[in-house]
Amino acid sequence: MSTILVEARKDANVRPALDLIAETCRSLGHDVFRWRGPLSGRVPYWRHPFPCDLAVLFNGTHIKYASSLARFKQMGAKLLFVELGWHPQKGTVQIDPAGINARASWASEALDAVGVTLLKVREQGDLLVLMQLDGDTQITELSPWFANMRQFVTHICRHSALPVRVRAHPLASPDASLVREVEALGGTWDQSASLREALTRCKAVACVNSSSGVEALAQRLPVLCYGLANYRLPGAVFSLTNRPEETVDATEQLATGNCSLSAERCAATLTRVLDHQWPFAEIPRRLPAILEPLLADAATGNLRNIGVAYSLVRFIRNLPEQLLVRGKAA
Repeated sequence: MSTILVEARKDANVRPALDLIAETCRSLGHDVFRWRGPLSGRVPYWRHPFPCDLAVLFNGTHIKYASSLARFKQMGAKLLFVELGWHPQKGTVQIDPAGINARASWASEALDAVGVTLLKVREQGDLLVLMQLDGDTQITELSPWFANMRQFVTHICRHSALPVRVRAHPLASPDASLVREVEALGGTWDQSASLREALTRCKAVACVNSSSGVEALAQRLPVLCYGLANYRLPGAVFSLTNRPEETVDATEQLATGNCSLSAERCAATLTRVLDHQWPFAEIPRRLPAILEPLLADAATGNLRNIGVAYSLVRFIRNLPEQLLVRGKAA
């Protein structure tokens, strides 16, 4: 039996997956503690990172986790990172010991697919640019060429040979100055009711590393990828940087109805990404195979090694949850 700490989250989209991970770990005979991380919201658990053999974190790459990650490393705990899936995002999860998205253990593996057929390009359509959140770790940690959406969007508006239509992120409306700047550069703003509707009118999609890029792959659309992503693979997407000529070349190619991407490599990339996301219901079946190697050389219960305090911590953990809720001062 190992001691496993599983983060808890208030977010209703995330909570069921983390709860099911905790339940699965308990069903395997492990001693499980729940933990309120720096981005958990008001959930009824302690924020102190109890000594453990394994810590399960949601995302966990945000700067606010730095001190906790240092603490886990100091105690010799293994880590398991969890995030929502890609397509569909709701009701699916990605779980990996190395990290999420482009940092996953499998993301840098070579793609075993031979490109034979060129990806078809729609006769009509524009370049749909998908905005992301400036504070998201996809941008702060995995966007080496653009520090924010303003830099990204205006770069494309200036260098695209295709008409540009910008779709704002559903959780963040663009400020008025960016709206005016995009329009001054000849771009328009997407008013579609859904991403699916927006995709029906475009010839290609541009993003830094959005999970919506996976949906574009599913629609067999050319993707211009400007950041580190688990689908940034040669022949599957246009792997671009902030060099203007790269955007010019890719969009001029698409404007003429041509595309150097491979239909087979696009399909294989989509399959590989989707194979690494789990519907919540599959967590009990698939999680043990990940836990076993992580815990193979774990200490025989780090928490138990602290002696009398173990009994006290177990008692605290098992108190009714409402007694663990901290006041606003916490």
